[in-house]
Amino acid sequence: MGRSTIGVRDVTASATLDIAEVVARTGVSVSVLHVWERKGILRPVGRVGLRRQYDAEVVARIGTVLAFQRGGFTLAEIAVLLTAARPQSTFLFAEQAARLREQRARLDVAIEALDHAVACDAPDPLRCPHFTVKAMSLLPATE
Repeated sequence: MGRSTIGVRDVTASATLDIAEVVARTGVSVSVLHVWERKGILRPVGRVGLRRQYDAEVVARIGTVLAFQRGGFTLAEIAVLLTAARPQSTFLFAEQAARLREQRARLDVAIEALDHAVACDAPDPLRCPHFTVKAMSLLPATE
């Protein structure tokens, strides 16, 4: 007599996610997933008909990719980071952190200038010397 399969979970089916389920879980569009595949960032594990199937771990990988994107990494850099050995990834992380610190410093100055423009008592805040000094400090340094 055969064994009953009532209530038994199909492990192979649960180990993969259909592309529609990946989209639903992550909010990343099908077209973006396809671009990431072409860049070597994602790899489907197979197909059911014409629909791509992904390993269940793809959701965490997509979260990592989104975090890297928000950190300012390009897709090419992300592809490298996802496969890089520790020394190389540490170097790339440090390099990007330095760029982000520089960007944050410029943003802080811009915010200070805008805050001053809002609170400035001058008839034209854009002609206020304090605002002008802040705005000028955003220009690239000349040597």
